[in-house]
Amino acid sequence: MRRHPLVAIALVCLVIALTRGSAAHADAPRKVVVGTYLNHVTGIDIKNNSFAVDFYVWFRWEGDDLKPLETFELANGRITSKSGIQKKKLGSQNYAACRVLATMTKFWDLRRFPLDSHTLTLEIEDSEQDDRTVVYQPDADNTGVSPELQVPGWVVARSRAEVMRQVYHTNYGDTSLPSNKESAYSRYLFSVDVARPGYGRFLKVFFGLFISVLISWCAFYVRPKESSPRVSLGMGATFAAAAVTVAINNSLPDTNAVTMADKLIMLTLAIIVASVAVTIAALTLFAHGKEGIQKQLDFYCSILFPAVYLATLYFIVA
Repeated sequence: MRRHPLVAIALVCLVIALTRGSAAHADAPRKVVVGTYLNHVTGIDIKNNSFAVDFYVWFRWEGDDLKPLETFELANGRITSKSGIQKKKLGSQNYAACRVLATMTKFWDLRRFPLDSHTLTLEIEDSEQDDRTVVYQPDADNTGVSPELQVPGWVVARSRAEVMRQVYHTNYGDTSLPSNKESAYSRYLFSVDVARPGYGRFLKVFFGLFISVLISWCAFYVRPKESSPRVSLGMGATFAAAAVTVAINNSLPDTNAVTMADKLIMLTLAIIVASVAVTIAALTLFAHGKEGIQKQLDFYCSILFPAVYLATLYFIVA
């Protein structure tokens, strides 16, 4: 009989624990499985910081009160169209899918341009349900990239899917909430790595610079008494390099970073200006009757300038 109070207390504690567990389970966020299949990357626009994509997206979840296909949005882009919408039951789960055309915003890291590589990312969030209600889960087994995917000018490397928690430090102007109010959403990310293949693009971009610096070196082999052609070579190389510089800068967005292209442009212009300075010095020496010193100057510069340029070029590109 003495054990009855202890048994009653144990039963009460068990009931409380089960009640708390049920409440905690009821408050737990719902899992929504998300998957994507990338069909095409229809355009990479470096100048306008964007790229266009064509992909399928699907959702699987339990319960009829959620509509993830209708409420999802691209956090880093704008949906152009949705088509081929499918909805059906898969046992106890709901399934919904569609094909999406979208334009994505991407701020490119151009420090290695034109030998750059980038990660193209689709960032999907639910526009209505925060992570207290819905948590995304990647469908790793079915997510992927079409084997026919080709991106002109790029090589497609690996792809991956993951989920992260995105926190927004704002109350979105709702004055009924504290000004330091936070909200957090589950974000699904599908990423594809792309890179430039080989040095073809590199040569296309900088071929004009290489020709201009080569022309400037030709001045070392022109006799000082032919002053007009010798000076013209240096000036022509300068204008050619300037034209190539304008063309390169017009193809890139505004950036405060010093890119590989910027370094090569500065190197080329510096070498050309130095060769013009040597031309002026050689003409001055020749005019003062110091032809022997002038010939030595031209000879050593014809060796030193290419060596310095090629060595610096190697360290910039490596």
